[in-house]
Amino acid sequence: MKREVQAVKFLLAFGVLIVGENAMAQTKDSIKTRQIDEVVITGQGAAISKRRISNTVTTINSKELEKVPSQRLDAQLSALVPNAQINLSGGQAGSTSIIKARGINSAFLNSTPIIYVDGVRMDNMNTRSAFGTSQASAMSSIADIPMDNIERIEYINGGAATTLYGADAANGVIQIFTKKGSGRGTNYSLLAETGFQTPTADFLYFKRTKDLLFENGYSQKYRFNMNGKSGKDFGYSFSASYLNSSGVQIFKQNENQKIDISTGFRTKLFEGMDYESSFSYVRNEYKHNRNGNLGGYTGLWFTESGASKITGPGFNNRLDDLTDQEFQAIRDYVREAERLQDNAITVNRFFTSQTVKYRPVNSLNIKLTGGLDYRTQKQNIITTNQYLSHTTGKPVTNQGSISNLTRDYLGITGELTAQHTAKARDFSFITTAGAQVFTTEDYQVSYSGTNVRDGAKLVSEAAVKTANDFLNQSVNYGIYLQENIGFKNKAFIDLGIRGDKNTSFGEEVGMQFYPKAGLSYVLSSEPWMGDFFSTLRLRANYGVAGNLPPAYANDKTVRFLGFGGEQAAFFGQLGNEFLKPEKTKTWEAGMDANFLDNRINLSAGYYNAKTIDALFYLRLAPSYGYSSNQLFNIGEIENKGWETRLSLVPVRTENTELTLSGSFNTVKNKVLDTGGAPAFNINGFSERTIQTVVQEGYPVGFLRGYHGIFDDNGVLKESIPLSYLGTTIPEYYGNVGLNFRYKNFNLFSSGSYQMGAYASNWDAQFRFLYGASDDNVPAGEINQNGRKNWLSFSNAFIEKTDFLKIRNIGMTYTFDLNNNQSLTAGFNAINPFNFAKSSFDPEATIPGGAQGQGGATTGGISYATYSAPREFLISLKYNF
Repeated sequence: MKREVQAVKFLLAFGVLIVGENAMAQTKDSIKTRQIDEVVITGQGAAISKRRISNTVTTINSKELEKVPSQRLDAQLSALVPNAQINLSGGQAGSTSIIKARGINSAFLNSTPIIYVDGVRMDNMNTRSAFGTSQASAMSSIADIPMDNIERIEYINGGAATTLYGADAANGVIQIFTKKGSGRGTNYSLLAETGFQTPTADFLYFKRTKDLLFENGYSQKYRFNMNGKSGKDFGYSFSASYLNSSGVQIFKQNENQKIDISTGFRTKLFEGMDYESSFSYVRNEYKHNRNGNLGGYTGLWFTESGASKITGPGFNNRLDDLTDQEFQAIRDYVREAERLQDNAITVNRFFTSQTVKYRPVNSLNIKLTGGLDYRTQKQNIITTNQYLSHTTGKPVTNQGSISNLTRDYLGITGELTAQHTAKARDFSFITTAGAQVFTTEDYQVSYSGTNVRDGAKLVSEAAVKTANDFLNQSVNYGIYLQENIGFKNKAFIDLGIRGDKNTSFGEEVGMQFYPKAGLSYVLSSEPWMGDFFSTLRLRANYGVAGNLPPAYANDKTVRFLGFGGEQAAFFGQLGNEFLKPEKTKTWEAGMDANFLDNRINLSAGYYNAKTIDALFYLRLAPSYGYSSNQLFNIGEIENKGWETRLSLVPVRTENTELTLSGSFNTVKNKVLDTGGAPAFNINGFSERTIQTVVQEGYPVGFLRGYHGIFDDNGVLKESIPLSYLGTTIPEYYGNVGLNFRYKNFNLFSSGSYQMGAYASNWDAQFRFLYGASDDNVPAGEINQNGRKNWLSFSNAFIEKTDFLKIRNIGMTYTFDLNNNQSLTAGFNAINPFNFAKSSFDPEATIPGGAQGQGGATTGGISYATYSAPREFLISLKYNF
C-alpha cells in the first residue's frame, strides 16, 4: 500500500514538473475557451454554451465511444460517465443493469435515467417485465438501443440540470445524437472485429465449475459506415453492422446475434428552414440461461450453491474433492441438462426521429421534433419431458411445457421549442420556451401450454392452455420556459420552470410544476485573475425534478374474475385521487477549473437532494373491503454527497501526450420518513431468509436478516430477527482512465471502483446448508447443531463489495495511406482484471424487482448469477 501511495505521489509530482517546463508552449487563448464554450442541448431545451449554465454536462464523443467495443449503451458508459455508477447485474446477453447517480431517490421506482435519441424518448425498462419469470431473470430494453451511428452522448445526473424534463427526470437524462453528415466530403469506413471470449472464473468457489458449465467462445462483428455531404445543404449518414457472439456457456446457451441498421440525413428546405431525419432498426436474438433457482435445475445453483446433492440422482457436492470417475458422472449429467434447455429471446426495434428547424430571423430559432420508438420482444421457453426426466430423476411423459411472453412497447414523442436571443449593452438574453407530449403503451401477453409432447414448438399442441395479458398506457403533457441572462459573457443567471400533467395523476391533482434557478460565474474572465487558470467557473443551483407514479395507480377499480364459469365482480384497487409524482428537490454548488494551460482539469461539487411525496404502499383497513395495498405520497428520502473529477496531462508534445483521469464521488442515503408505512422488501425472499428492505431511518435497500451471535465455543447462543446487516449502496464510487498517444499509436484503459457497500453471499449460505462448505460458520456450531440453523446467522454470509474493475485495455495504430485513406489496427481486452474484497462477483447480483415492473432495486444478493466474460478482440478499420 505504501508503495502504491508513493507511486501516486511521484506521478503527480512528475506531472506538475513536466507541466511547468512545457506550459508556455501552448496557445492559452484557444485552450481557454475550448471546453467552456462547448455547445450542449440536454437539459436546456435548445443549444447553449456550457459557460452559461449552472450545472455540469458530460459529453462523450464518437472517438471515445469507439475505444470501448461494447454492444450495449450502459456497458459502454460504465467507465466513461464520471459521476454515475453503472453496473451490469449479470454477464449474459440482455441482462439488466443497475444505474445510480446521486444515490437512490425513490424506494418504489427504478433508478434508471430516461433516455432520448435525437429528441425522442426511448423504452428504458431495466427490470423484469410484468410477466417476467423471476427477480433473477430480467431482460433490459437498454441492451438493444442503436449504437453504431452515434455522434455524441450527453449526460446530466439530476437536480436543476433535469428540471426541464419534469415529472420523470429525477434519475438523470442520457441523450444520444446520431450522425447526419460530415463537414466536408464523404467518409466511408469498414470494420472487421474478431476475437475470443473466456469465462470469468475469478469468483467461482469450485475450480471445477468452470469445466462443468463454461467453454471458450468467439465473437465477430462487421460494420460499414458512411458519413458525408452532397453540395452545401445536404448531409447523410448510414451504418450497418452484424454481430455474432457464441458466449462462454456450453452448448452456446448465451449465444447472441445482432443486426443494427441506422441512417440519418439533413437538408435545407429553403432559406431559414432545415430538416433532419434519423431511422434505426435493431434485431437482437440471444439465449438467456437460468439464474438463481427457479424451482428446478439451474447450472450455477447446482454447482456453486451445492444443490447437486439434492438434484437428480444426488451427487457429492464438494466438486473439487471428486475422483475423476465421480467428476465424469456429474459432468455427463450437467452437459445433458444444459443441452436440453431451450430459452430464446428475440427483439425487433424500430426508431425514427423527424425534426424541422425554422429560423425566421437571426435571433429566433424554432424546432419541431416528432418520432417514435417501437420495440417488440418475444421470449420462448420450451421445457421438455426429457429435460424434466433427466434433471429430476423421475421419468415423466405429460409435464412438458411451452411458455411464451411477448412485450410490445410503443413510445411517441412530440416537442416544439423556440429559442430567442437578444443583447442590450453588456447583457445577453437567451429565452427558451417549449411544449412536449409523450405517450407510452406497453402491452404484454403471456400464453403457455402444459402436457406438451417433446418436439412440439407451438402452444396449440398442448393439452392444457392458459393465457394472460397486461396493458400499461400513459400520456404526459409538459410546457417549459427558461431565461438565461448573461453579463459581459462571464456572469449568468439561469431561471426555468416546467409544468406537467400526466394521466397517472389523481383527479384532484392539477399540473405539477418544477422550478429551477442557478448562477454561473466565469471567474477566469476577470482581468485581475492572471494567467494561472485557463478557466475557472463557479456554479450553484436549485432545481426540482420528478418520478412518475405507475399508470392506473390513481384509479379505483373493480376486478372481474371467473367464478363457477360465470362473471364475478370483486373489489380491485381503492385508488388515490390525490396521487402525484415524487419530487426531488436538489441544491448544489461547485467549481470547474482548467489550469496550467489546460493540463489539469478539475471539477468538484456538493449536492443535497431530498425526495418529497415519495411513493409508499399502505395496507388498508379491512373495513375498506379492499385486499390490495394502495400507493400514497407519504415519504421522504435524502441523498447528499460530493462529486469530483480530475484529468491530468503530465506529458504533451507534438508527438506525445499522456492523459490520466479519474472521478471520486460520495453519497449518503437515508429514508427520512415513510409516513407510517411498514418496512417492505425490494429484493430477496422471505423475512426468514434475506431481503433488501426499505425502512425509516435506514438507507434504501439495506440488507435485513437474522443476526447470529456465537458463544466462546462457536455455538449459536442468540439469533436476532429482522436485523440491519449492511447497506447495498456504496459510500464511494468513481472511474479511472488512462490515454497515451505517440504519433499514430494509442494506448488506453478505463475502469471503475466502489467502496462502502455490502451484499449477501446467498450461494455460500446454500453451500453451508447442503454441506458443500464449512466456511463462514464456526466449527462449534456445526459440531453441535449441524446445519439446521442455517438461516439463523445470515450475518455470517455478508461481505463487503469494494472493488476495482478494469473494464477495458486497448491499443490502436493508424497507418496513413494515400488520398486521405487510413487503416487502423486495434486490440482490446474487455474486463481483463478484477480486484474485489468479496469472494463473489460484487456486480453479479440478482437485479431484484419485488415491487414488479419498473420497481426500485439496489442489488445486494449474490445468487447463482453469471459474471461478464473476458473478451480479447482484434480489429481492422479501413477509412476511405
